[in-house]
Order: sequence, then structure tokens, then C-alpha cells
Amino acid sequence: MQPLSINLRRAVALIILVMFPLLGYIGVAEPLMEKYRTARATAERLASALARTDRGDDDVTALEAELAKLKARRPDAVEFLQSANDALAAAELQNRIKSAVEAAQGELRSTQILPVREEGSFRQVAVRGQMVVKLKALQRIFYQFESASPLLFLDNLEIRARGAQRNRGVGDDPLLEVRFDLYGYLRRST
Repeated sequence: MQPLSINLRRAVALIILVMFPLLGYIGVAEPLMEKYRTARATAERLASALARTDRGDDDVTALEAELAKLKARRPDAVEFLQSANDALAAAELQNRIKSAVEAAQGELRSTQILPVREEGSFRQVAVRGQMVVKLKALQRIFYQFESASPLLFLDNLEIRARGAQRNRGVGDDPLLEVRFDLYGYLRRST
């Protein structure tokens, strides 16, 4: 075997000299830098989460202040039906339904007083209603019920398109048959 030429030995030495730092970078420095980037991204994500949490504390403070205002209201607040008894409260609900449907130019088919339910220190007075109205009028009626004082609640809502419109395409303002329960609360007399 012949000895390697001097130029070949120099080239091999130069390759080895370049390979050691390159292997050191790939084997040691690059994994460390990747861990650093991952740790930095995690730290930034946690810092933004912490900032959102601090803003949440302000929300909690505002909500607690609102709760204190609500608790400070008088017990005879306008959220409750003010009638003297269950029958008068139910009649008041029937009148509200009738006037809302007539104002929206709908047809009130029937109203039925439902049995009063005891719920803690309150009595739930409910009326079942059935009407025929157009869609836009129905939106106004329901908004009137749920946005007025005293607080009223809709439940057991059933909406059906009238027979002839069921087979046709959907119109801009279809005629609907609507059944619903409307209820409010009376404070139980002590």
C-alpha cells in the first residue's frame, strides 16, 4: 500500500477539521436552540393567558357590583306580577296576550289558565295561548312579552305553518299557528 500524498492528507485533515464543529453544532447546539425556542413560545403563551386572567378579575368585580345592586332592590320590585291573587294575575296575563295579538293584527284562538305552581317563596302563574299570526308579528309579540315589566317567560312553544303554506315555498312573512305558555311569578303572601 502506498502512502497517501501530502495534498490528499491535507484535504482529509481539512475535512475532519470542518466536520467536528459541524457535528458539534448539529448534535449539541441545534437541539439546545430548539428547546430554547419551545420554552420561549410556552412562556409567551402563558404570559398572554395570565394577562387574560387579570382582565377577568375586572369582569368579576363588575359582576359582583351588579349582583349587589340586584340584591339591594326592594322585594316588591317590578319583576313580579302585582295582582292580589292567582286568578287576577292569570287574567292579567290573558289580557296581555290578547292586547299584544290584537296590536300585531293576529288572531287569538284561545287562552287557558294553567294550574298555579309553587316554586320556593314564589307562585308561578301561567296561561296557555293559541294564535294565528304572521312571522314578523310573532317576533314583535314575543319581544313584547319578554322585554316588558313584570318579567314574563315563554315556554312550550310550538310553531306550525298553515296548511296551504306548508306545501309552497317559504314566503317573506308566512302565516303561522302558534301555541305557547306564558308565565310570571307572584310573591307568596306571608
